[in-house]
Amino acid sequence: MRARIAQDPEPLPGAFDAHTHTWSTPEFDEDYDATMARAWAAGLVGMIEVGVDTASSEQCLDLARRDPRVHAVVGLHPEYADRLDEEREGIARVAEHAVGVGEIGLDYSRPGPSSAQQSEAFRWQLDLARERGLPVVIHARDADEDCFAILEAWSHAVGPYLGAEREIGMMHCYAGDAELASRYLDIGFLISMPGTVTFPNNPRGQEVARSIPLARMLIETDSPYLTPAPHRGRRNEPAYVVETARFIARLRDCAPDEVARTTAANAARLFDLR
Repeated sequence: MRARIAQDPEPLPGAFDAHTHTWSTPEFDEDYDATMARAWAAGLVGMIEVGVDTASSEQCLDLARRDPRVHAVVGLHPEYADRLDEEREGIARVAEHAVGVGEIGLDYSRPGPSSAQQSEAFRWQLDLARERGLPVVIHARDADEDCFAILEAWSHAVGPYLGAEREIGMMHCYAGDAELASRYLDIGFLISMPGTVTFPNNPRGQEVARSIPLARMLIETDSPYLTPAPHRGRRNEPAYVVETARFIARLRDCAPDEVARTTAANAARLFDLR
């Protein structure tokens, strides 16, 4: 059964959804235009559409062509790493038109491609991002130390290849602890907080949101998944990123518009959105 469709949140001008999948069907096939209208009405100034393979990456690019506030990140998700040989040419092609490479990384949470297959796809796409001069969007699930080891070695090898003022990537839907977050900051990554930070049983995520510098934070929905409070049980969508911004503002004892505008500026810097 499809989750209940979202309600309109109270607007928060200036917010930016750093990671969404509104290309996904059937979740958005009946009301895509209404979904986007709710996002802009909620105050969003932009969003990043993220692919998981060549076909979905092409969908992201199509959505980006239709609206200059939408930007495409393309890549092969670790869940599909065993398809690297058949996807390699397509991913390299779509990367020519994207603002980032992702979501890429490691996922040991379920049966699927082997760790060796995931590592090969991950490393190849890291190299692709460096060649194209693009930041990376990292998926790490139940693979924290392996993922960090690969990214630490890679970051030291490539250096600040996007320039001294830009990070080289973001940790999407971050679920690690504050100590690991600090290590990622040290090697040139932003930390992206999802709607799960609003869950009462997530003190670890809340500690991360309180402790890392706001200038190194992003916020995201990962829609249609991980709907934040107070809308849990409904399908997630970009408009709901404003709820995450408000919650983080309460954690940090600052104004919601400061969280919204600072994280939006961070996204613009990372993805070079002019």
